[in-house]
Amino acid sequence: MAVPTAALRSNNAFEKIASALVIAVALGFLVFVYVRTGTGRLGSYELRAILPSADGLDKNADVRLGGIKVGSITGLAVASKNYRAIVRFQIRDDLFLPVDSSLNITYPQMGNPYLTIQPGHSRERVGPNGSFPAADRRSAKAKA
Repeated sequence: MAVPTAALRSNNAFEKIASALVIAVALGFLVFVYVRTGTGRLGSYELRAILPSADGLDKNADVRLGGIKVGSITGLAVASKNYRAIVRFQIRDDLFLPVDSSLNITYPQMGNPYLTIQPGHSRERVGPNGSFPAADRRSAKAKA
């Protein structure tokens, strides 16, 4: 008794469609990375800020510069000496903030609070693992 066998064809339409789909997904991922980061890189570095209060901020909250997400909060703590909030956050590795930049917490009408960076004008930059004090201001920017 003969066992039926399926003939394998090298021009199988299913294989061509599946291969094209895999390539399309890979290209879609590359476009996503470029659009999400603006640079095509997923690298980041950590900074630390001392705030009077971190009211409303949570771990993984957005960090925005000019209304565009450039990072996220990685940790929140309280300084034992002065009871100020220590906010650790990561930003894209292609951004270096002037030392006179200010940080504010923005409370949109809809959505979660986020950390806003107002870049300063100094030529001196805060590098990786750097720290700077933030302004004692709050922003009540409304989002539509």
